[in-house]
Amino acid sequence: MNEEKLKRREELRQKNKRKTSILPIIFTVILAIAIAALSFFYYMTTPVDKNNNNDVRIEVKENYGSAKIAQELKSKGLIKNETVFKIYTRINSNSGFYIGNFNLKPSMSLAQIIKELTSKDNARTGKTFSVIEGDSILKISKNLESTKLSSEEFLEKVNDADFIKKLQAQFPELITDEVYGKNIKYALEGYLYPAVYNIDDNETVESLITKMVQAANDKIVPLYKNTNKNWNINGKKTQISIHKYITMASILEKESTKTDENKLIASVFLNRLAKGMKLQTDPSANYAADKLTGAPTQKELTEDSPYNTYTTVGLPPGPIASTSTISFEALNNAEKTDYLYFLHATKDGKGYFSKTYAEHEELAKKHIEGYIPSGS
Repeated sequence: MNEEKLKRREELRQKNKRKTSILPIIFTVILAIAIAALSFFYYMTTPVDKNNNNDVRIEVKENYGSAKIAQELKSKGLIKNETVFKIYTRINSNSGFYIGNFNLKPSMSLAQIIKELTSKDNARTGKTFSVIEGDSILKISKNLESTKLSSEEFLEKVNDADFIKKLQAQFPELITDEVYGKNIKYALEGYLYPAVYNIDDNETVESLITKMVQAANDKIVPLYKNTNKNWNINGKKTQISIHKYITMASILEKESTKTDENKLIASVFLNRLAKGMKLQTDPSANYAADKLTGAPTQKELTEDSPYNTYTTVGLPPGPIASTSTISFEALNNAEKTDYLYFLHATKDGKGYFSKTYAEHEELAKKHIEGYIPSGS
């Protein structure tokens, strides 16, 4: 009997020993899970892209809760995880989100984003105004009529020498004396970057234009610095200025923004410049005629204007539109080709490229309705 009791005691002792030895393991596992969870949570509160300082606009509308705001932020690439955003706002009692438009950046942490969204001073409740890629100053001025700002004053300011000199002092790498050329139609054409801008209650025409030029400076100057500035013009290596760089990119913008063909179009224009040929681009004829839509007429194609590249050799005096980074990048990475001609088919807009005028004419007869030869 005593032997049986001793056996039971030993079994209990071994069982308790096993329990005791397992506890540290369980504790270690729980601690590891907790550390991993905290690390994950912390990572999800860090910036999506710490090097991306581009403004991203988000609108918080009436009745938006943290879940809807989290969804908007995630879709705009501003936060990494919607659930973490909701938990973070709950932990920190952040429920006072303001209605309005906010400019946020992918380089912001979750804490910084929430601080912006919960600050009344940061809520931009004014109207927004968009400059679309390919818009000319004339088009921008017409669109401005839907706002409280004066389109007439806008057209005056883009040619106001005193105002432009202030901008030139502020953005010397972007704005050069070339904008004062005698044949320039609008001095700031091409220098107003396409983007969405907020028009606050205290907005003025000057402050809005300054925002647009600031955006152009931030986007275009780095692209210009990274391009090959030695172009072959009329058989000679020529150092091109940022003004001419913007001018060529604006022509590309008006011709096409299709990434599968804009580098080829860039090669066509560069090849024609090298040979001293007229660029013969329809958008330049439209710009010369102040025409905002449609194809140029035969009369407009033959109009004598420094902007009309059907009648003038080389680049126009200045840009003809606001230009996206896509067109600048296409110019920076133009294909190496022998193409001198291209066209877009009437039916589907597809681009066709050729080396000779005879080839171009054959393609035009096939793909352009009512084609009339205009000379090489």
